[in-house]
Amino acid sequence: MKIFFFLLLTLVSSAVAEIEWRSFENADKTKSFQGRLVGYNPLTKKVTVQRQSTLRPVTFQINLLSEEHRTFVESRAIELEAAGGLRMMFYENVHKVGSTRSGSTKTSSYDGGYKIEIRNYLRRAIQDVSVDYLIVYRKDSTKGNGTRSIKRGSRNLTALIPNYDENIVINGIPLTSYYKAGSVTRAAGST
Repeated sequence: MKIFFFLLLTLVSSAVAEIEWRSFENADKTKSFQGRLVGYNPLTKKVTVQRQSTLRPVTFQINLLSEEHRTFVESRAIELEAAGGLRMMFYENVHKVGSTRSGSTKTSSYDGGYKIEIRNYLRRAIQDVSVDYLIVYRKDSTKGNGTRSIKRGSRNLTALIPNYDENIVINGIPLTSYYKAGSVTRAAGST
């Protein structure tokens, strides 16, 4: 059964770094560039910033930044460590709920959705995590492109325990597949 799905997941917590573009200045404030902070290693004092102009990450010593920007980077060290220690996996989760026959056509109904698996690879728990998700899918796709539908949701997690999988199951996307006898054509869509 094929159907077009797009999943956008945003993980918001005290453990996720700021992802907005900002200006970074050098130590004597004579040069600057637009970018977003994506990494910081407090042991080596190296900063990784994704440049807005090239979208490529650039790594350099923190002492090359102005005092204001060094403070900004160091204040985000814990969030950046946590963001680098998370893994998210997405699995399609479809269960058959019924089937009917009418002449040469068999119609099967399914409850579709996803399972989101989140694992914390850090040595400490990440507290107060909120997971917001947005699933975009097509309805009635057997009749052309169909219409776009959206399913939104949010889950609050007390903590992400180290080396433990936290699972979020999202159901409630109705799917229907049609099979015609004597034909190899198979179509799927939601109703």
